[in-house]
Amino acid sequence: MIDKPYFWYPAHCVQIVFWLAALWLLCSGHDKHWVVSLATTMLISHIVELPFVFRMLRSRNPSASRVIPLTILFGLTWFVPARRGVFPAN
Repeated sequence: MIDKPYFWYPAHCVQIVFWLAALWLLCSGHDKHWVVSLATTMLISHIVELPFVFRMLRSRNPSASRVIPLTILFGLTWFVPARRGVFPAN
């Protein structure tokens, strides 16, 4: 089941809604809201994950133009399935 893309798509949808909510709150002046704080923490953690992701996907010949934005946006819900071949890494 986890080897099918449809298993991961709901998590991606939730993350997109989360990022949009955090952006909306930030733009409307609620920079101290817990959602904005959580989004900031997630953004930092996803950026820190990047070297690890490139090492994990080394055998799949990863494209930086694909790995960087998808890792920052989705984190492990993107790179774990990419490592398993569910999503292309290049």
